[in-house]
Amino acid sequence: MPEMDISKKLSRWSLEEARQVGHVLVIRCGLCNITRRFLPSDILQLRKNTTLNRLRFVCQECNKSSYIDVNVYYPSAGDIGRLPIRRLVGMRDVRMPVWRDETL
Repeated sequence: MPEMDISKKLSRWSLEEARQVGHVLVIRCGLCNITRRFLPSDILQLRKNTTLNRLRFVCQECNKSSYIDVNVYYPSAGDIGRLPIRRLVGMRDVRMPVWRDETL
């Protein structure tokens, strides 16, 4: 039996459904060959609930988004305690100056 197309699978799953089931999001940059894993609950704190194929990420190493591949992974019992996952620690506000032109 042929494998199911991953894009069709991701178009049916939302972040909330992936969180309820216990999936892990696997984000891979094809240019840097770096793989990062995130929990859907952490991503839901940053973005609204959307389907997984609409998620857009930027690589933190090369700052490109065109080489990013998103997949889902269901961790097995052997992965517990060994699978590195990036967790959201906090949010930081960036202070930017706002300028206005005036005449003397």
